[in-house]
Amino acid sequence: MAPFRRDPARAADPARPARRRRPTWRDPRLAGGLALIGAAVALGTWAVDAAADTQQVYILTRDVAPGQDLTADGILTLVDAHPGTDAYVLAGQLPEAAVAQRSLSAGELLPEAAVGIRTPDDLRPIVLEVSSGLPAGTGTGDVVDLWVLPATQVTAEEARERAEVVAEHLTVSTIGDKGTSLIGKETTEVEVLVPADSVSAVLTAIGGDGALVLVPTGTGS
Repeated sequence: MAPFRRDPARAADPARPARRRRPTWRDPRLAGGLALIGAAVALGTWAVDAAADTQQVYILTRDVAPGQDLTADGILTLVDAHPGTDAYVLAGQLPEAAVAQRSLSAGELLPEAAVGIRTPDDLRPIVLEVSSGLPAGTGTGDVVDLWVLPATQVTAEEARERAEVVAEHLTVSTIGDKGTSLIGKETTEVEVLVPADSVSAVLTAIGGDGALVLVPTGTGS
């Protein structure tokens, strides 16, 4: 009987499917796939933990000026946030006599460094009716000087000589609507923060007959 021989033509048949090797643990493709799956699981776990790890912090609902009372109604509210730092005031940790140490903007998280404690020598809010409009760009946090004009103006030169500074370094906290005084002049209602030792002079000027004018000197820090 003749020995069995493999047909060379059949062995070289390209239509015959080749046998595939089963993947092993040493296969780099399998190891890469497992690494990707592990990374995806870790990322999903981190995302779930991060979503649950929120803190309630205070946020400004409107602009405030230096020295303004942060405990007043309508100044702050609470939001859930990921501050990522301990630099912001957490819910329940706002001091009872908290005041702003610098100008703050609506929508800003309240930084601990911007919170001070009100003292007897702190600023006092006083509303003024100024007889002339404020210069363009004047806003919350700007520093102004309060001037009073003479009650009776004889000439422009005399008016300049008799105008006097009532108080310096006041801070604008709120600018109200424009109105009209009893004598028909346009006025603007402005709330300013006045140092305690200047309150008497400012109130005296308000009760006098002279028109009040605010002159900006800069922006509060």
